[in-house]
Amino acid sequence: MVVAVNMTAMKYEQAENPLAESFDPDQLITAWRNMANEQVMFPMDMSTIPVRIDHCRQLFVDNYLIADTEHVTRRTHEPQRHPDNPIVRSAEENIGNGIAIGFVLQFDEPPCFRMWYVSDPKHHLREDEGDLIRYMVCYATSDDGIHWDKPNLDMYTVPGTEQRNIVLPYGTLQGLFYEPEEPDAQKRFKALICVEARLPDRGPHTIPEGYYLHTSPDGIHWQGDLSRYKIAGLESTRRVRRGVVTYLDKKMIPYPNNGIGDSSIFWSDTIRGKYICDVKFLLPGKLRCRGIMESDDLIHWTRPVPTFFGREGQNQIYGHTGFAYQGIYIGMRYVYVVERTEHHSNNIELDCSRDAKVWTRVAAGEPFMGFNPRHDTWDASKVRPFSILEVGDEIWIYYGGKPTALETENPDLPKSHHSDNAIGLATLKRDRFVSIQARDQVGMLQTRPLTFRGTRLHVNADVADGGELKVAVVNRDGQVVPDYGAVQCDTVRGDGIDLPVTWNGGAGLDALQGRSVGLRFELRHADLFSFWID
Repeated sequence: MVVAVNMTAMKYEQAENPLAESFDPDQLITAWRNMANEQVMFPMDMSTIPVRIDHCRQLFVDNYLIADTEHVTRRTHEPQRHPDNPIVRSAEENIGNGIAIGFVLQFDEPPCFRMWYVSDPKHHLREDEGDLIRYMVCYATSDDGIHWDKPNLDMYTVPGTEQRNIVLPYGTLQGLFYEPEEPDAQKRFKALICVEARLPDRGPHTIPEGYYLHTSPDGIHWQGDLSRYKIAGLESTRRVRRGVVTYLDKKMIPYPNNGIGDSSIFWSDTIRGKYICDVKFLLPGKLRCRGIMESDDLIHWTRPVPTFFGREGQNQIYGHTGFAYQGIYIGMRYVYVVERTEHHSNNIELDCSRDAKVWTRVAAGEPFMGFNPRHDTWDASKVRPFSILEVGDEIWIYYGGKPTALETENPDLPKSHHSDNAIGLATLKRDRFVSIQARDQVGMLQTRPLTFRGTRLHVNADVADGGELKVAVVNRDGQVVPDYGAVQCDTVRGDGIDLPVTWNGGAGLDALQGRSVGLRFELRHADLFSFWID
Protein backbone atom coordinates (compact mmCIF):
# COMPACT_ATOMS: atom_id res chain seq x y z
CA MET A 1 0.00 0.00 0.00
CA VAL A 2 1.40 3.42 -0.95
CA VAL A 3 1.10 6.19 1.62
CA ALA A 4 -0.04 9.48 0.08
CA VAL A 5 1.32 12.57 1.81
CA ASN A 6 1.45 16.26 1.09
CA MET A 7 5.05 17.37 0.68
CA THR A 8 4.33 21.04 0.07
CA ALA A 9 5.40 22.11 3.55
CA MET A 10 8.72 20.33 3.18
CA LYS A 11 9.48 22.04 -0.11
CA TYR A 12 8.58 25.36 1.47
CA GLU A 13 10.98 24.76 4.34
CA GLN A 14 13.80 23.72 2.02
CA ALA A 15 13.33 26.77 -0.14
CA GLU A 16 13.85 29.04 2.89
CA ASN A 17 17.22 27.53 3.85
CA PRO A 18 19.78 28.31 1.13
CA LEU A 19 22.53 26.54 3.12
CA ALA A 20 20.73 23.19 3.15
CA GLU A 21 21.36 20.58 0.50
CA SER A 22 18.24 19.92 -1.50
CA PHE A 23 16.61 16.49 -1.63
CA ASP A 24 13.69 14.85 -3.34
CA PRO A 25 10.83 15.01 -0.80
CA ASP A 26 8.95 12.26 -2.62
CA GLN A 27 11.74 9.87 -1.60
CA LEU A 28 11.75 10.90 2.06
CA ILE A 29 9.44 8.14 3.30
CA THR A 30 11.36 5.46 1.40
CA ALA A 31 14.61 6.74 2.89
CA TRP A 32 13.24 6.68 6.44
CA ARG A 33 11.63 3.28 5.95
CA ASN A 34 14.93 1.70 4.87
CA MET A 35 16.95 3.18 7.74
CA ALA A 36 16.21 0.15 9.94
CA ASN A 37 16.93 -2.50 7.31
CA GLU A 38 20.11 -4.28 8.37
CA GLN A 39 21.11 -5.08 4.78
CA VAL A 40 20.81 -1.42 3.80
CA MET A 41 22.68 -0.03 6.79
CA PHE A 42 25.55 -2.55 6.75
CA PRO A 43 26.51 -3.09 3.09
CA MET A 44 29.67 -5.21 3.61
CA ASP A 45 30.05 -8.96 4.11
CA MET A 46 32.00 -9.29 7.37
CA SER A 47 31.92 -13.10 7.59
CA THR A 48 35.72 -13.58 7.45
CA ILE A 49 36.67 -10.62 9.64
CA PRO A 50 37.32 -11.48 13.32
CA VAL A 51 35.16 -9.98 16.03
CA ARG A 52 36.22 -9.59 19.64
CA ILE A 53 33.70 -10.75 22.25
CA ASP A 54 33.74 -10.35 26.02
CA HIS A 55 32.07 -12.45 28.72
CA CYS A 56 28.61 -11.02 27.96
CA ARG A 57 26.01 -13.37 26.57
CA GLN A 58 25.97 -13.16 22.78
CA LEU A 59 22.47 -12.89 21.32
CA PHE A 60 21.36 -13.57 17.75
CA VAL A 61 19.09 -10.55 17.42
CA ASP A 62 20.98 -9.42 14.32
CA ASN A 63 23.55 -10.81 11.87
CA TYR A 64 26.58 -9.15 13.45
CA LEU A 65 28.13 -12.42 14.68
CA ILE A 66 26.91 -14.66 11.86
CA ALA A 67 29.07 -15.86 8.96
CA ASP A 68 26.86 -18.56 7.47
CA THR A 69 23.57 -20.40 8.05
CA GLU A 70 21.64 -23.32 6.60
CA HIS A 71 18.13 -24.66 7.33
CA VAL A 72 17.49 -22.28 10.25
CA THR A 73 15.16 -19.37 10.88
CA ARG A 74 15.12 -16.51 13.35
CA ARG A 75 12.02 -16.71 15.56
CA THR A 76 10.62 -14.13 17.98
CA HIS A 77 9.43 -15.42 21.38
CA GLU A 78 6.56 -13.59 23.04
CA PRO A 79 6.80 -12.91 26.77
CA GLN A 80 4.23 -14.43 29.11
CA ARG A 81 1.68 -11.89 30.32
CA HIS A 82 0.98 -12.13 34.04
CA PRO A 83 -2.32 -13.82 34.99
CA ASP A 84 -3.17 -11.02 37.44
CA ASN A 85 -2.94 -8.28 34.78
CA PRO A 86 -3.58 -5.46 34.92
CA ILE A 87 -1.44 -5.26 38.05
CA VAL A 88 -1.87 -1.49 38.53
CA ARG A 89 -5.05 0.31 37.65
CA SER A 90 -7.07 3.29 38.75
CA ALA A 91 -9.04 2.84 41.97
CA GLU A 92 -11.50 5.47 40.82
CA GLU A 93 -14.26 4.57 38.42
CA ASN A 94 -16.12 6.56 35.77
CA ILE A 95 -13.98 9.69 35.89
CA GLY A 96 -11.50 8.90 33.15
CA ASN A 97 -8.73 8.66 35.70
CA GLY A 98 -6.55 6.06 34.02
CA ILE A 99 -2.89 5.16 34.36
CA ALA A 100 -0.58 5.64 31.41
CA ILE A 101 3.18 5.66 30.85
CA GLY A 102 5.37 4.92 33.85
CA PHE A 103 8.81 3.94 35.03
CA VAL A 104 9.80 1.15 37.39
CA LEU A 105 13.14 1.06 39.22
CA GLN A 106 14.66 -1.68 41.39
CA PHE A 107 16.40 -1.01 44.71
CA ASP A 108 18.40 -3.16 47.11
CA GLU A 109 16.54 -1.78 50.11
CA PRO A 110 12.74 -1.92 50.54
CA PRO A 111 10.53 -1.07 48.88
CA CYS A 112 12.53 -2.97 46.26
CA PHE A 113 10.28 -1.97 43.36
CA ARG A 114 9.12 1.63 42.93
CA MET A 115 6.89 2.96 40.18
CA TRP A 116 6.21 6.43 38.92
CA TYR A 117 3.28 6.70 36.52
CA VAL A 118 1.25 9.31 34.69
CA SER A 119 -2.41 9.70 35.54
CA ASP A 120 -5.41 11.71 34.33
CA PRO A 121 -7.36 13.97 34.41
CA LYS A 122 -5.98 15.33 31.17
CA HIS A 123 -6.56 18.97 32.04
CA HIS A 124 -7.16 20.48 35.44
CA LEU A 125 -7.25 24.00 36.81
CA ARG A 126 -4.30 25.53 38.64
CA GLU A 127 -6.19 27.80 40.98
CA ASP A 128 -3.23 30.10 41.71
CA GLU A 129 -2.49 30.58 38.01
CA GLY A 130 -5.98 30.37 36.50
CA ASP A 131 -4.81 28.11 33.68
CA LEU A 132 -5.30 24.49 32.71
CA ILE A 133 -2.41 22.06 32.99
CA ARG A 134 -2.24 18.45 31.77
CA TYR A 135 -1.93 15.22 33.74
CA MET A 136 -0.02 14.43 36.94
CA VAL A 137 2.64 12.00 38.18
CA CYS A 138 1.87 9.43 40.89
CA TYR A 139 3.95 6.99 42.95
CA ALA A 140 3.52 3.34 43.94
CA THR A 141 5.67 0.77 45.75
CA SER A 142 5.99 -3.01 45.82
CA ASP A 143 8.04 -5.68 47.56
CA ASP A 144 7.72 -8.19 44.71
CA GLY A 145 7.05 -6.10 41.59
CA ILE A 146 3.58 -7.61 41.19
CA HIS A 147 1.46 -6.40 44.10
CA TRP A 148 1.52 -2.62 44.39
CA ASP A 149 0.61 -0.10 47.07
CA LYS A 150 -0.25 3.54 46.51
CA PRO A 151 1.03 5.35 49.60
CA ASN A 152 -1.01 8.17 51.12
CA LEU A 153 1.51 10.97 50.64
CA ASP A 154 -1.13 13.72 50.84
CA MET A 155 1.19 16.22 49.17
CA TYR A 156 -1.09 17.59 46.44
CA THR A 157 -4.78 17.96 45.75
CA VAL A 158 -5.85 17.88 42.12
CA PRO A 159 -9.42 18.70 41.04
CA GLY A 160 -11.23 15.69 39.63
CA THR A 161 -9.40 13.01 41.60
CA GLU A 162 -9.13 11.77 45.15
CA GLN A 163 -5.67 10.26 44.67
CA ARG A 164 -3.22 10.98 47.47
CA ASN A 165 -0.10 9.42 45.97
CA ILE A 166 0.63 12.38 43.68
CA VAL A 167 4.27 13.49 43.59
CA LEU A 168 3.87 16.07 40.79
CA PRO A 169 0.50 17.75 40.15
CA TYR A 170 1.22 18.22 36.43
CA GLY A 171 2.97 16.79 33.40
CA THR A 172 3.81 13.44 31.85
CA LEU A 173 6.90 11.66 33.10
CA GLN A 174 8.95 10.81 29.99
CA GLY A 175 12.31 9.97 31.58
CA LEU A 176 13.46 8.92 35.07
CA PHE A 177 17.01 8.39 36.37
CA TYR A 178 18.34 7.35 39.76
CA GLU A 179 22.01 8.25 40.26
CA PRO A 180 23.19 7.32 43.77
CA GLU A 181 26.72 8.60 43.00
CA GLU A 182 25.47 12.14 42.27
CA PRO A 183 27.46 14.48 44.61
CA ASP A 184 24.43 16.69 45.23
CA ALA A 185 22.12 14.53 47.35
CA GLN A 186 19.16 16.75 46.37
CA LYS A 187 19.54 15.72 42.73
CA ARG A 188 20.00 11.95 42.87
CA PHE A 189 16.71 11.46 41.09
CA LYS A 190 16.29 13.26 37.78
CA ALA A 191 13.26 13.39 35.52
CA LEU A 192 12.22 14.89 32.21
CA ILE A 193 8.61 16.02 32.44
CA CYS A 194 6.57 16.99 29.39
CA VAL A 195 4.50 20.00 30.50
CA GLU A 196 1.92 22.14 28.77
CA ALA A 197 -0.43 24.75 30.27
CA ARG A 198 -2.81 27.18 28.62
CA LEU A 199 -5.68 29.48 29.48
CA PRO A 200 -9.20 27.97 29.35
CA ASP A 201 -11.16 27.70 26.08
CA ARG A 202 -8.04 26.88 24.07
CA GLY A 203 -6.44 30.14 25.10
CA PRO A 204 -2.74 30.97 24.66
CA HIS A 205 -0.06 28.89 26.35
CA THR A 206 1.07 29.97 29.81
CA ILE A 207 3.68 27.18 29.79
CA PRO A 208 4.88 26.21 26.28
CA GLU A 209 4.85 22.50 25.56
CA GLY A 210 8.30 21.16 26.24
CA TYR A 211 10.46 18.89 28.35
CA TYR A 212 11.41 20.36 31.74
CA LEU A 213 14.14 19.00 34.00
CA HIS A 214 13.15 18.10 37.58
CA THR A 215 15.29 16.79 40.42
CA SER A 216 14.60 15.09 43.75
CA PRO A 217 16.49 13.62 46.71
CA ASP A 218 14.09 10.68 47.10
CA GLY A 219 11.86 10.42 44.04
CA ILE A 220 8.94 11.88 46.00
CA HIS A 221 9.75 15.54 46.62
CA TRP A 222 10.50 17.19 43.27
CA GLN A 223 11.75 20.59 42.19
CA GLY A 224 11.59 21.89 38.64
CA ASP A 225 11.95 25.14 36.75
CA LEU A 226 8.95 25.72 34.48
CA SER A 227 10.23 29.04 33.17
CA ARG A 228 12.19 27.43 30.32
CA TYR A 229 12.12 23.97 28.80
CA LYS A 230 15.29 21.98 28.13
CA ILE A 231 13.87 20.67 24.83
CA ALA A 232 10.99 22.20 22.90
CA GLY A 233 7.87 20.17 22.30
CA LEU A 234 6.65 19.57 18.78
CA GLU A 235 4.10 22.25 17.93
CA SER A 236 3.50 20.94 14.47
CA THR A 237 1.96 24.04 12.90
CA ARG A 238 3.92 26.70 14.81
CA ARG A 239 7.15 28.17 13.51
CA VAL A 240 9.35 30.87 15.02
CA ARG A 241 11.80 32.64 12.70
CA ARG A 242 13.72 35.74 13.76
CA GLY A 243 11.33 36.23 16.65
CA VAL A 244 8.22 36.11 14.45
CA VAL A 245 5.63 33.40 15.07
CA THR A 246 3.71 32.07 12.08
CA TYR A 247 1.32 29.14 11.69
CA LEU A 248 1.22 26.71 8.79
CA ASP A 249 -1.85 24.98 7.43
CA LYS A 250 -2.86 22.32 9.98
CA LYS A 251 -2.45 19.63 7.34
CA MET A 252 1.19 20.60 6.85
CA ILE A 253 4.08 19.44 9.02
CA PRO A 254 7.29 21.49 8.80
CA TYR A 255 10.41 19.52 7.96
CA PRO A 256 12.74 19.66 9.84
CA ASN A 257 10.34 19.44 12.81
CA ASN A 258 10.39 22.32 15.28
CA GLY A 259 10.67 20.17 18.43
CA ILE A 260 10.17 16.64 19.70
CA GLY A 261 6.80 14.94 20.05
CA ASP A 262 4.82 14.15 23.18
CA SER A 263 5.69 10.43 23.23
CA SER A 264 9.46 10.93 23.24
CA ILE A 265 11.08 8.71 25.89
CA PHE A 266 14.35 9.19 27.77
CA TRP A 267 16.43 6.27 29.04
CA SER A 268 19.89 5.53 30.39
CA ASP A 269 22.69 4.10 28.27
CA THR A 270 24.61 2.31 31.02
CA ILE A 271 27.16 0.97 28.54
CA ARG A 272 28.46 4.33 27.32
CA GLY A 273 27.33 6.49 30.23
CA LYS A 274 24.93 8.61 28.15
CA TYR A 275 21.37 9.81 28.40
CA ILE A 276 19.29 8.75 25.39
CA CYS A 277 16.26 10.54 24.03
CA ASP A 278 14.11 8.37 21.80
CA VAL A 279 12.43 11.08 19.76
CA LYS A 280 8.96 11.23 18.27
CA PHE A 281 8.95 12.95 14.88
CA LEU A 282 6.16 13.67 12.42
CA LEU A 283 6.51 13.54 8.67
CA PRO A 284 4.04 15.42 6.45
CA GLY A 285 0.63 13.80 6.68
CA LYS A 286 1.12 13.49 10.45
CA LEU A 287 3.03 10.23 9.99
CA ARG A 288 4.63 9.20 13.28
CA CYS A 289 8.25 8.03 13.21
CA ARG A 290 11.28 7.95 15.51
CA GLY A 291 14.79 9.29 15.88
CA ILE A 292 17.49 9.29 18.53
CA MET A 293 19.79 11.79 20.22
CA GLU A 294 22.05 11.68 23.28
CA SER A 295 23.41 13.87 26.06
CA ASP A 296 25.98 13.87 28.85
CA ASP A 297 23.99 16.13 31.18
CA LEU A 298 20.30 16.25 30.06
CA ILE A 299 20.90 19.82 28.88
CA HIS A 300 23.17 19.64 25.84
CA TRP A 301 21.98 17.24 23.13
CA THR A 302 23.33 15.90 19.87
CA ARG A 303 21.33 16.45 16.71
CA PRO A 304 18.78 13.63 16.42
CA VAL A 305 19.06 11.16 13.56
CA PRO A 306 16.27 9.04 12.04
CA THR A 307 15.77 5.49 13.28
CA PHE A 308 12.30 4.10 12.49
CA PHE A 309 9.38 4.58 10.15
CA GLY A 310 6.53 2.14 9.50
CA ARG A 311 7.81 -0.85 7.55
CA GLU A 312 4.79 -1.34 5.33
CA GLY A 313 1.43 0.12 4.36
CA GLN A 314 0.08 2.92 6.49
CA ASN A 315 1.64 1.58 9.70
CA GLN A 316 3.34 4.19 11.84
CA ILE A 317 5.71 4.07 14.81
CA TYR A 318 3.72 5.42 17.73
CA GLY A 319 6.50 4.93 20.26
CA HIS A 320 9.81 3.23 20.97
CA THR A 321 11.97 2.52 23.98
CA GLY A 322 15.29 0.78 24.41
CA PHE A 323 17.55 -0.54 27.13
CA ALA A 324 21.12 -1.72 27.51
CA TYR A 325 21.39 -5.50 27.78
CA GLN A 326 24.48 -7.73 27.78
CA GLY A 327 26.67 -5.22 25.95
CA ILE A 328 24.11 -4.36 23.24
CA TYR A 329 20.79 -2.53 23.06
CA ILE A 330 17.33 -4.07 22.73
CA GLY A 331 14.45 -1.91 21.53
CA MET A 332 10.69 -2.26 21.33
CA ARG A 333 8.64 -0.42 18.70
CA TYR A 334 4.98 0.43 19.11
CA VAL A 335 3.69 -0.36 15.61
CA TYR A 336 0.52 1.67 15.13
CA VAL A 337 -1.78 -0.22 12.75
CA VAL A 338 -3.89 2.59 11.34
CA GLU A 339 -6.65 0.54 9.72
CA ARG A 340 -7.31 -1.58 12.83
CA THR A 341 -9.34 0.91 14.89
CA GLU A 342 -9.56 4.60 15.59
CA HIS A 343 -7.94 4.09 19.02
CA HIS A 344 -4.24 4.03 18.06
CA SER A 345 -4.06 0.24 18.31
CA ASN A 346 -0.55 -1.11 18.27
CA ASN A 347 1.47 -4.26 18.74
CA ILE A 348 5.17 -4.52 19.58
CA GLU A 349 8.09 -5.49 17.38
CA LEU A 350 11.73 -5.88 18.38
CA ASP A 351 14.81 -4.05 17.17
CA CYS A 352 18.41 -3.78 18.28
CA SER A 353 21.59 -1.73 18.10
CA ARG A 354 25.29 -2.28 18.73
CA ASP A 355 26.07 1.40 19.43
CA ALA A 356 22.71 3.00 20.39
CA LYS A 357 22.88 5.05 17.17
CA VAL A 358 22.13 2.71 14.26
CA TRP A 359 19.05 0.58 14.97
CA THR A 360 17.78 -2.31 12.89
CA ARG A 361 14.58 -4.31 12.93
CA VAL A 362 14.62 -7.83 14.41
CA ALA A 363 12.58 -10.49 12.59
CA ALA A 364 10.83 -7.66 10.75
CA GLY A 365 7.05 -7.95 10.74
CA GLU A 366 6.96 -10.65 13.43
CA PRO A 367 5.29 -9.38 16.63
CA PHE A 368 7.05 -9.63 19.95
CA MET A 369 3.86 -8.69 21.82
CA GLY A 370 1.05 -9.24 19.36
CA PHE A 371 -2.64 -8.48 19.10
CA ASN A 372 -5.10 -10.84 20.75
CA PRO A 373 -7.48 -11.76 17.89
CA ARG A 374 -10.16 -12.90 20.37
CA HIS A 375 -10.38 -9.39 21.88
CA ASP A 376 -11.12 -10.87 25.31
CA THR A 377 -8.36 -9.19 27.33
CA TRP A 378 -7.79 -5.58 28.40
CA ASP A 379 -4.54 -5.38 26.40
CA ALA A 380 -5.70 -7.15 23.23
CA SER A 381 -5.25 -4.12 20.95
CA LYS A 382 -2.99 -1.68 22.75
CA VAL A 383 0.38 -2.51 24.37
CA ARG A 384 3.12 0.02 25.19
CA PRO A 385 6.20 -1.17 27.13
CA PHE A 386 7.94 1.44 29.24
CA SER A 387 10.31 -0.31 31.70
CA ILE A 388 12.39 -3.44 31.12
CA LEU A 389 14.18 -4.97 34.13
CA GLU A 390 16.42 -7.96 34.75
CA VAL A 391 14.94 -9.77 37.76
CA GLY A 392 16.84 -12.92 38.66
CA ASP A 393 16.96 -15.09 35.55
CA GLU A 394 14.03 -13.32 33.91
CA ILE A 395 13.28 -10.20 31.89
CA TRP A 396 10.35 -8.24 33.30
CA ILE A 397 8.50 -5.91 30.95
CA TYR A 398 6.10 -3.36 32.42
CA TYR A 399 3.68 -1.96 29.87
CA GLY A 400 0.64 0.23 29.54
CA GLY A 401 -2.53 -0.84 27.80
CA LYS A 402 -6.19 -0.11 27.41
CA PRO A 403 -9.20 -1.92 25.90
CA THR A 404 -10.51 -0.38 22.71
CA ALA A 405 -14.08 -0.59 21.43
CA LEU A 406 -13.21 -3.98 19.93
CA GLU A 407 -12.77 -5.27 23.48
CA THR A 408 -15.34 -3.30 25.49
CA GLU A 409 -18.08 -4.29 23.06
CA ASN A 410 -17.09 -7.95 23.26
CA PRO A 411 -19.38 -9.87 25.67
CA ASP A 412 -16.49 -12.29 26.37
CA LEU A 413 -14.34 -9.57 27.93
CA PRO A 414 -14.20 -10.35 31.68
CA LYS A 415 -15.54 -7.67 33.98
CA SER A 416 -12.13 -7.39 35.63
CA HIS A 417 -10.67 -6.38 32.25
CA HIS A 418 -13.00 -3.42 31.77
CA SER A 419 -10.46 -0.71 32.50
CA ASP A 420 -9.16 2.68 31.59
CA ASN A 421 -5.44 2.90 30.86
CA ALA A 422 -3.69 0.46 33.20
CA ILE A 423 -0.34 -1.27 33.69
CA GLY A 424 0.56 -4.89 33.10
CA LEU A 425 3.58 -7.15 33.44
CA ALA A 426 5.03 -9.65 30.97
CA THR A 427 8.05 -11.89 31.58
CA LEU A 428 10.39 -14.16 29.68
CA LYS A 429 13.54 -16.10 30.52
CA ARG A 430 16.76 -14.18 30.13
CA ASP A 431 18.12 -13.78 26.57
CA ARG A 432 15.01 -15.34 25.04
CA PHE A 433 13.88 -12.49 22.85
CA VAL A 434 14.63 -14.40 19.64
CA SER A 435 16.14 -17.76 18.75
CA ILE A 436 17.87 -19.44 15.87
CA GLN A 437 15.53 -22.34 15.25
CA ALA A 438 15.88 -25.64 13.39
CA ARG A 439 13.10 -28.16 12.95
CA ASP A 440 13.22 -31.55 11.17
CA GLN A 441 16.31 -30.84 9.08
CA VAL A 442 19.64 -30.38 10.79
CA GLY A 443 20.32 -26.65 10.82
CA MET A 444 23.64 -24.88 10.94
CA LEU A 445 24.85 -21.49 12.09
CA GLN A 446 28.52 -20.53 11.90
CA THR A 447 29.89 -17.45 13.60
CA ARG A 448 32.54 -15.09 12.35
CA PRO A 449 36.03 -15.78 13.74
CA LEU A 450 35.84 -14.93 17.45
CA THR A 451 38.61 -13.48 19.58
CA PHE A 452 37.88 -14.23 23.23
CA ARG A 453 39.22 -14.89 26.68
CA GLY A 454 37.94 -17.90 28.56
CA THR A 455 37.83 -21.66 28.43
CA ARG A 456 34.18 -22.62 28.95
CA LEU A 457 31.45 -22.37 26.32
CA HIS A 458 27.82 -22.04 27.44
CA VAL A 459 24.55 -21.90 25.53
CA ASN A 460 21.04 -20.81 26.34
CA ALA A 461 18.93 -23.29 24.39
CA ASP A 462 15.75 -25.30 24.29
CA VAL A 463 16.33 -28.71 22.73
CA ALA A 464 13.12 -30.69 22.30
CA ASP A 465 12.79 -34.40 22.99
CA GLY A 466 14.49 -36.23 20.15
CA GLY A 467 16.46 -33.14 19.17
CA GLU A 468 20.10 -32.28 19.67
CA LEU A 469 22.61 -29.46 19.57
CA LYS A 470 26.34 -29.81 18.90
CA VAL A 471 29.15 -27.33 18.31
CA ALA A 472 32.24 -27.60 16.14
CA VAL A 473 35.16 -25.18 16.29
CA VAL A 474 36.51 -24.03 12.92
CA ASN A 475 39.61 -22.08 11.87
CA ARG A 476 39.74 -18.92 9.76
CA ASP A 477 39.41 -21.05 6.61
CA GLY A 478 36.31 -22.82 7.89
CA GLN A 479 38.12 -26.09 8.57
CA VAL A 480 37.28 -28.03 11.73
CA VAL A 481 39.93 -27.73 14.44
CA PRO A 482 41.24 -31.23 15.39
CA ASP A 483 39.45 -32.67 18.47
CA TYR A 484 36.79 -29.92 18.28
CA GLY A 485 34.44 -31.31 15.65
CA ALA A 486 30.73 -31.94 16.01
CA VAL A 487 31.55 -35.64 16.28
CA GLN A 488 33.69 -35.01 19.36
CA CYS A 489 31.15 -32.59 20.91
CA ASP A 490 29.16 -33.91 23.85
CA THR A 491 25.53 -33.62 22.73
CA VAL A 492 23.53 -30.82 24.37
CA ARG A 493 19.95 -31.73 25.26
CA GLY A 494 17.14 -30.29 27.34
CA ASP A 495 15.88 -26.80 28.08
CA GLY A 496 18.17 -24.50 30.05
CA ILE A 497 19.40 -20.94 30.25
CA ASP A 498 22.94 -22.13 31.05
CA LEU A 499 23.92 -25.40 29.35
CA PRO A 500 27.65 -26.26 29.18
CA VAL A 501 29.24 -27.30 25.88
CA THR A 502 32.21 -29.69 26.05
CA TRP A 503 34.14 -32.04 23.80
CA ASN A 504 35.42 -35.57 24.34
CA GLY A 505 33.70 -36.04 27.67
CA GLY A 506 34.46 -32.72 29.31
CA ALA A 507 37.17 -30.73 27.48
CA GLY A 508 36.72 -26.98 27.20
CA LEU A 509 38.39 -24.37 25.02
CA ASP A 510 41.69 -24.31 26.93
CA ALA A 511 43.74 -25.38 23.89
CA LEU A 512 42.38 -22.51 21.76
CA GLN A 513 43.53 -19.54 23.83
CA GLY A 514 44.89 -16.71 21.71
CA ARG A 515 43.34 -17.97 18.46
CA SER A 516 40.47 -16.49 16.46
CA VAL A 517 38.10 -19.35 15.74
CA GLY A 518 34.52 -19.71 14.64
CA LEU A 519 31.77 -21.73 16.29
CA ARG A 520 29.62 -23.92 14.06
CA PHE A 521 26.35 -24.76 15.79
CA GLU A 522 24.49 -27.79 14.45
CA LEU A 523 20.97 -28.21 15.77
CA ARG A 524 17.78 -30.14 15.15
CA HIS A 525 14.41 -29.62 16.86
CA ALA A 526 16.05 -26.90 18.90
CA ASP A 527 16.07 -23.17 19.62
CA LEU A 528 19.41 -21.47 20.26
CA PHE A 529 19.05 -18.13 22.09
CA SER A 530 22.60 -17.17 23.04
CA PHE A 531 26.11 -18.34 23.82
CA TRP A 532 29.00 -17.02 25.88
CA ILE A 533 32.54 -17.93 26.85
CA ASP A 534 33.96 -17.43 30.34
